[in-house]
Amino acid sequence: MTTADFIEALRADLKRELTAEILSELQPEIKKALRANTFTFEEACVYLKVSESTLRRMVRNREIPYFRQRNQLYFRQIDLDKHIESILVQKGD
Repeated sequence: MTTADFIEALRADLKRELTAEILSELQPEIKKALRANTFTFEEACVYLKVSESTLRRMVRNREIPYFRQRNQLYFRQIDLDKHIESILVQKGD
Protein backbone atom coordinates (compact mmCIF):
# COMPACT_ATOMS: atom_id res chain seq x y z
CA MET A 1 0.00 0.00 0.00
CA THR A 2 1.41 3.34 -1.02
CA THR A 3 1.26 6.48 1.06
CA ALA A 4 -1.32 7.95 -1.32
CA ASP A 5 -3.53 4.85 -0.94
CA PHE A 6 -3.20 5.02 2.83
CA ILE A 7 -4.17 8.72 2.88
CA GLU A 8 -7.14 8.03 0.60
CA ALA A 9 -8.32 5.17 2.84
CA LEU A 10 -7.93 7.38 5.90
CA ARG A 11 -9.97 10.14 4.25
CA ALA A 12 -12.72 7.66 3.34
CA ASP A 13 -12.87 6.38 6.94
CA LEU A 14 -13.02 9.92 8.34
CA LYS A 15 -15.73 10.89 5.88
CA ARG A 16 -17.81 7.84 6.80
CA GLU A 17 -17.44 8.50 10.53
CA LEU A 18 -18.28 12.20 10.16
CA THR A 19 -21.34 11.41 8.08
CA ALA A 20 -22.61 8.96 10.70
CA GLU A 21 -21.93 11.43 13.52
CA ILE A 22 -23.65 14.34 11.75
CA LEU A 23 -26.64 12.18 10.84
CA SER A 24 -27.05 10.97 14.42
CA GLU A 25 -27.00 14.58 15.64
CA LEU A 26 -29.47 15.81 13.03
CA GLN A 27 -31.97 12.96 13.20
CA PRO A 28 -33.75 14.21 16.36
CA GLU A 29 -34.07 17.67 14.82
CA ILE A 30 -35.48 16.22 11.61
CA LYS A 31 -38.05 14.19 13.56
CA LYS A 32 -38.98 17.26 15.61
CA ALA A 33 -39.45 19.31 12.45
CA LEU A 34 -41.67 16.63 10.92
CA ARG A 35 -43.80 16.46 14.06
CA ALA A 36 -44.18 20.23 14.01
CA ASN A 37 -45.37 20.29 10.40
CA THR A 38 -49.17 20.27 10.41
CA PHE A 39 -51.59 20.48 7.52
CA THR A 40 -55.05 21.95 7.26
CA PHE A 41 -57.78 19.82 5.74
CA GLU A 42 -57.18 21.24 2.27
CA GLU A 43 -53.39 20.89 2.55
CA ALA A 44 -53.79 17.26 3.64
CA CYS A 45 -55.92 16.57 0.56
CA VAL A 46 -53.19 17.94 -1.66
CA TYR A 47 -50.43 16.10 0.24
CA LEU A 48 -52.27 12.78 0.05
CA LYS A 49 -53.56 13.49 -3.48
CA VAL A 50 -57.14 12.63 -2.53
CA SER A 51 -60.41 14.50 -2.88
CA GLU A 52 -62.09 16.26 0.03
CA SER A 53 -64.84 13.64 0.12
CA THR A 54 -62.26 10.84 0.31
CA LEU A 55 -60.43 12.52 3.17
CA ARG A 56 -63.74 13.12 4.98
CA ARG A 57 -64.54 9.41 4.63
CA MET A 58 -61.08 8.49 5.93
CA VAL A 59 -61.60 10.76 8.96
CA ARG A 60 -65.11 9.43 9.58
CA ASN A 61 -63.85 5.81 9.43
CA ARG A 62 -60.84 6.69 11.59
CA GLU A 63 -58.46 5.46 8.90
CA ILE A 64 -56.16 8.43 9.36
CA PRO A 65 -54.98 10.28 12.49
CA TYR A 66 -56.12 13.87 12.97
CA PHE A 67 -56.83 16.38 15.68
CA ARG A 68 -59.36 19.15 16.11
CA GLN A 69 -58.67 22.67 17.17
CA ARG A 70 -61.44 25.26 17.25
CA ASN A 71 -63.64 22.89 15.26
CA GLN A 72 -61.06 22.63 12.44
CA LEU A 73 -59.34 19.41 11.41
CA TYR A 74 -55.54 19.26 11.32
CA PHE A 75 -53.14 16.51 10.32
CA ARG A 76 -49.51 16.00 11.31
CA GLN A 77 -47.19 15.22 8.41
CA ILE A 78 -45.50 12.40 10.30
CA ASP A 79 -48.89 10.72 10.83
CA LEU A 80 -49.76 11.08 7.15
CA ASP A 81 -46.41 9.60 6.18
CA LYS A 82 -47.00 6.63 8.51
CA HIS A 83 -50.42 6.12 6.93
CA ILE A 84 -48.88 6.12 3.46
CA GLU A 85 -46.24 3.59 4.57
CA SER A 86 -48.93 1.35 6.04
CA ILE A 87 -50.82 1.13 2.75
CA LEU A 88 -47.82 0.70 0.45
CA VAL A 89 -48.13 -2.35 -1.75
CA GLN A 90 -45.08 -4.52 -1.30
CA LYS A 91 -43.46 -6.31 -4.23
CA GLY A 92 -45.04 -9.73 -4.69
CA ASP A 93 -48.35 -8.75 -3.03
